[in-house]
Amino acid sequence: MKAKSLVLGTLLGGLTALVWSNISWELIGWHEKSLRTFRNDAEVAAVISSHTVEDGTYLMPYGTSKEAQDRMRKGPIVFAAVRRGGLGSVERLFVAQTAILFAMAFLLTWLLLHTSGLSYPRRVLFLAVVGLAASVIVDLPNWNWWGFSGVFTAVDVADNVLTCLFTGLVIAKVAK
Repeated sequence: MKAKSLVLGTLLGGLTALVWSNISWELIGWHEKSLRTFRNDAEVAAVISSHTVEDGTYLMPYGTSKEAQDRMRKGPIVFAAVRRGGLGSVERLFVAQTAILFAMAFLLTWLLLHTSGLSYPRRVLFLAVVGLAASVIVDLPNWNWWGFSGVFTAVDVADNVLTCLFTGLVIAKVAK
């Protein structure tokens, strides 16, 4: 495997993913449009704060008992990530997200370097399909089991595929 290709693919692919991520979240605005808000955020926040003791992922109703299963059938169901103290440093989150995007570019480059005989368009398509596979593995089960809306799920799937497509356009050029 060529170390130079791996480094170039990671760096240029990571930068491409970062640019696309900013376009996707800041300019297009489709993520925000796919989310709902509560009628009274302050009231909901107070209930969450008074009924949770630590940060974590919560499911209501929870359990395998007949009662819990009946409550799941009837609803409401809530699947929530709770951060009782808020997000903290937004800058730290951006740094972490940037590292995640570069890790994705590294993995995409690594995968591509393990293929052979593909033309440039097929190399790009291969990486776009990796993005689709990631969404099928993660986003569709969240839609199926936890009730993530169809619009939210479709936006996430499209964003993942486009991230890998745009990143793939660069990686497929430099990782040979």
